[in-house]
Amino acid sequence: MADARTGSRQSEAAQARWTAHDFALFSAVLASGYLVFFAVYDELWLRSLVVVTSVAIVAHLLAVACARRGYQLATVLVSLVTAISQIILGVSVLGWEAGLHLYLIATGVLVFVAFTDRQAAWRWFFIVLAGSAFIVCQTAVEPSHGSLVPAGVRATLFSFNAVLTALLVFALAALSHYRALQARSESARLAARAEYLANTDALTGLSNRRPVVELLDEVSAPGNDGYSVAIADIDRFKSLNDTHGHQCGDTVLARLSDVLKSRLRAADTVGRWGGDEFIVVLPRTTLEHAVRLMDRLRVSVESQQVPCRDHTHAVTVSIGVADGIGDARPHHVVKRADDALYDAKTEGRNAVRSRPFESSNPDASVKEFPSADRPERA
Repeated sequence: MADARTGSRQSEAAQARWTAHDFALFSAVLASGYLVFFAVYDELWLRSLVVVTSVAIVAHLLAVACARRGYQLATVLVSLVTAISQIILGVSVLGWEAGLHLYLIATGVLVFVAFTDRQAAWRWFFIVLAGSAFIVCQTAVEPSHGSLVPAGVRATLFSFNAVLTALLVFALAALSHYRALQARSESARLAARAEYLANTDALTGLSNRRPVVELLDEVSAPGNDGYSVAIADIDRFKSLNDTHGHQCGDTVLARLSDVLKSRLRAADTVGRWGGDEFIVVLPRTTLEHAVRLMDRLRVSVESQQVPCRDHTHAVTVSIGVADGIGDARPHHVVKRADDALYDAKTEGRNAVRSRPFESSNPDASVKEFPSADRPERA
C-alpha cells in the first residue's frame, strides 16, 4: 500500500507538472500575440509594455523548459509570478478597461490543478495574491497612458480577454473534474485491490479463511437449504517439506490448488484453510453427493505428477466431509468435517470419510471454527 501511495503522489506531481507546462506555454503564446499587437500599431507604441511582454515571454519559455526537466514547483511558480506581474503592469498602463486583470480569475481554478495536495500552502498564497491583485487592478490602478489607447480599442481588448478568460476557466474546471474522476477511479481500484489481497491467499490464489467463514455464515443462515463442507489435507506434507524444502512444498500446494479449482463445480467454493489444508463449501449438496465429488477429487490428485526442479512428486490427500442445515452453526459442521478428516488419516490416508449431521451433538461446546495454527497432520 505504501508503494501505491508513492505511485499516486508521483502521478499527481506529473499531472501538475504538465498542467503548469501547458499554462506556461499558453501564456507565452498569448504574450507573443500581445507583443505583436503592441509593436505593430503606431498609436499603441508603448515601449514599457513591449519590454515587459518580451521579458514575460522569456520567463514563460523558461518555465516550459523547467517542466520538461521535471521541475514541477519551479514551473508553476515562475509562470504564475510572471503572469500576475505582467497583468498588473499591463493594467497600470492600459487601465482596467482593457480587461487584462480578468485572467486573475482563472488563478482560483489553476492553482488546484497546477499544485499538488502537498503544496496546499502555495495554492492559498496565490489565491490570496491573485484576489488582491484583481481588487487593486479594478479599483486602485489608474491608467498612466490611457490617452494613447482609444476607448474602442480598450473595449475590444476587454471583450477578447473576457471570452478567453471564460474559455480558460472552463478548460481548467473540466480538467479539474477529469482529475477528480481519475482520483475516484484510482481510489476504487486500490480499494478493490486491497480487498482482494485481504481475502486471497498469495501462494495459491484461493480465498483465505475470512471470505470462507463469511460464506459459511451465509449458507448456514436459518431458512437456507442444506449444504456440505469438506476439508482436504495433503498426506505426509511435513515429510515432503523436510526432505525437499519449502520451495517444493509451495509448488505442490500451488498445483493442488489448481486441481481443486478445475475439478469443482461453479457453485462450489474452495479456500486455503491453513497450512496444507483446504476447505470446500458445497451449497445445496447432500452428504452422499459431497462424498462422491470429493472421492473423484481425491482420485484426480492421486493421478497428478507435480514437477519440482529435477524431480516430480506424487501426492495424495485425505478428505473429511460433513453436512449441515440452516441452523446458523457452521462451526459445528466444520468441526465434524475436521473429525472426519482425522478418521481418514488414522485409517490409512488417501481416503474420504464423513461425519453425518445425525452424529453431531447440538449441545457440544464448539463455539468457533477449528484453528488454522494447529500442528500439521502427518
